Amino acid sequence: MKLRALLLCPALLLFQAAVLRAEVKVGNFKAQDVVRHPVILIRGDVEPGAEKMTLRTVKGTAKPVESTGLVHEGKFKALLELAPGENTIEIKTERSGLPAKLRITYKPMTNPRYVRLIWLADDQGNTDYATPVDGYPQNYEDRIATAALLLQCFTAERMQELGYGCRTFGLETDRAGKVVVHTIKVPQPLKHYQEMGDGQRIWGELNHFLNTRYPDKNAKNLALMSFTRKDPGTGRMLAHTALGGGNLGLFGSASVFSWPGKVESVQQAFLDDRKYDVSRVHDDSVGRGTYWGLASTTLGATLHEMSHAFGLPHCQDDRCIMTRGFDRLNRFFTFSESLPGRKPEFFAAGSEAWFAPVSASRLRWSPWFQPEDPGTRPERGPEITFDAKKDSVTFESRAGIRVLGFWEGSDIRGFQEYKDKAPRKVTLTLEEISSLNGGKVPNKVTAVDENGNDAGLDLKK
Repeated sequence: MKLRALLLCPALLLFQAAVLRAEVKVGNFKAQDVVRHPVILIRGDVEPGAEKMTLRTVKGTAKPVESTGLVHEGKFKALLELAPGENTIEIKTERSGLPAKLRITYKPMTNPRYVRLIWLADDQGNTDYATPVDGYPQNYEDRIATAALLLQCFTAERMQELGYGCRTFGLETDRAGKVVVHTIKVPQPLKHYQEMGDGQRIWGELNHFLNTRYPDKNAKNLALMSFTRKDPGTGRMLAHTALGGGNLGLFGSASVFSWPGKVESVQQAFLDDRKYDVSRVHDDSVGRGTYWGLASTTLGATLHEMSHAFGLPHCQDDRCIMTRGFDRLNRFFTFSESLPGRKPEFFAAGSEAWFAPVSASRLRWSPWFQPEDPGTRPERGPEITFDAKKDSVTFESRAGIRVLGFWEGSDIRGFQEYKDKAPRKVTLTLEEISSLNGGKVPNKVTAVDENGNDAGLDLKK
């Protein structure tokens, strides 16, 4: 009997090891991955029946940091902020045995180009923003910094999925690594901006002001006007716009109250189905009327307008950030949506916002999307010529052609990408271009070269 018991011990040990092994499987990162941005969204699979997810960073911070994630039908999503250097992360559910371990190194970017975050106070220095109730926190720096980090994360993850690596834009940080938000007074009295009915005029004036008073060739400015308000008598929005181009994305601040104030609260902010007082703040949630709907649309719109500043046009993919796909930014971070008094509705995978390939392929070569310093790049862009006799278009660049774009109206519709080699010269007939553009001859063609320079040519029909 003793011999039999001894023989069974190895089997028992194997059984115990199987019970104790981690059942969490990370799908979008692998051990020893290196990322160039601090906030990551970890996704993967968990054991059946699991409902709660916890993460613990045991290396990479002065003390262990704990956070939670979301779980649904064997899948999980969890946001985590990394410290520079190697981070060891333990991930488990309430049903796990030993936690899964993931080691990721965060190596800050060295590219001097960055997105500069600006909060525009009125001419008296008042920084308060509109809120749905009195006494609401006025922590605009926390909300803007968190917004920038989650948009940076979203962009990197979507670029990675399309095979471009975790490329994203950089942010200005202080010596402690904290995201910097500049507070700047506008040059004109508040009444001047609130009486402007045209958001384009506000954008033009403030773009001139920022580039004249605070010039920086390496900066793309993301600026929000603290003094955006809703006129209680007319319901008209005052000092409000959402426009991007050149080196400025400019926004009203009437939805900032719905934005999360820290990384740990991002997922809950996108699940917050409370309603807000639309007589006091802007109802920019495409009819959803909830905190999460407002946060999703306006944060998505922020990335949309900043992407215009990075040189992206509109496209025709209904999931893309460059269309109304930005309304569904929340879906990247969560599994469900809900309206007041209703049960959560779980959306299908593949319905989340993303950067469509036609847009991501252009971001890939932007000087602002290079993790290392790309150095000084020639300003001369590609040259495009049309041969009417041969019905052909020739694209040329000494740096090499990387992406061709084919337009329908003001939207980019089709594209041709050269991933492996960048030819210096490409000639395509209109028939060939039509086949790359859904069977339609475009009204405009564009080219992006190796250095991120862009050029376009209108085609006369």
